[in-house]
Amino acid sequence: MVKGQPMVDTVFTRIGNLMDSPTPSEAKVADYCLNNPEGILSNSIYTVADEAGVSIASVSRLAAALGYRDWKEMRLSLAKDSVIADNPVYPEISHEDSDEAAVEKVFDGNIMCLRNTLRQINKANLLRVVEAIGNTDRILFFGSGGSGYLAKDEALRFSHLKVTTEAGTEDYQMMIQASKMTKGQIAFGFSNSGRTRATVNVLNEARQRQALTIAITNFANTPLEKAADIAFQTAFPRSGGITASLTARVALLTIMD
Repeated sequence: MVKGQPMVDTVFTRIGNLMDSPTPSEAKVADYCLNNPEGILSNSIYTVADEAGVSIASVSRLAAALGYRDWKEMRLSLAKDSVIADNPVYPEISHEDSDEAAVEKVFDGNIMCLRNTLRQINKANLLRVVEAIGNTDRILFFGSGGSGYLAKDEALRFSHLKVTTEAGTEDYQMMIQASKMTKGQIAFGFSNSGRTRATVNVLNEARQRQALTIAITNFANTPLEKAADIAFQTAFPRSGGITASLTARVALLTIMD
């Protein structure tokens, strides 16, 4: 990879996605990792803890929060999967960019988002959902705000499968729909942050009714994931609010495809 290009890397993607709601100690270690990519490849856990200004236990907890058994496994994963770039997050469009550079960044961001999402997607779970869709008679799609438009779009697209599909976008409406779900039916919950209370509540309700609940979000360890039987995570590290949210939708739509 050319120096300065956005990096396709599982470890840094996980760190970026965790930054939605880290503990103070996790934030310090994550900031250190993002700003010193070469350091986490070469330094021991003791050095990382000292330079990040946290305890060794805090470094280990970050590795665990990212899904690794320990710091050693996280380092091995980084060494295996990554090529160090100058900037381990996707570049934001700035006022100084030329029109041509802005176009390049939009396309690069979408491409990187899709590649990283593919790298971390659980294909077995994806196939499990496909099988469930083939055996269900009803699919509900839930989302609030911008995610509500995605829910409506998916309800329309999946209606071509000759399955009863509905979209829920208003709090009361979603809860009524979820309360009428039964075993074997499917409920999708969309939320970029994974913390939209209404969507979390309806997935919990649908799950209590024994429906299969599926969450798609852009951040790890969120309430929406905990409310779901199966969760998929898109991979766009936070680097600029609205831009990240919009680009993560590209990966969400591809998962649904």
